[in-house]
Amino acid sequence: MSRRPEAPAGTKIFVGNLSWGIHGEDLASHFGQYGDVVDSIVLKDRETGRSRGFGFVTFSSTESADAAITGMDGQDLDGRQLRVNLANARPAEQF
Repeated sequence: MSRRPEAPAGTKIFVGNLSWGIHGEDLASHFGQYGDVVDSIVLKDRETGRSRGFGFVTFSSTESADAAITGMDGQDLDGRQLRVNLANARPAEQF
């Protein structure tokens, strides 16, 4: 399984409390009003393939990510109140 390349600091946001019917393309569409979306993904359960209820959106700039956080946190999407904040950086892998 290949990993997505790490995004520059401050450009990747966490989007939580998603409805089960939301896909990565939907996130890109809804968040695109805040800037250039480079990547969007909704995480799925490995066994069932069902959404886990959260995802990530990566923007081309920190300004766009900040605007999306301010504009979308607490907003309603498909009947669910979104939680939107800056994604935590992944810890470096130890070998």
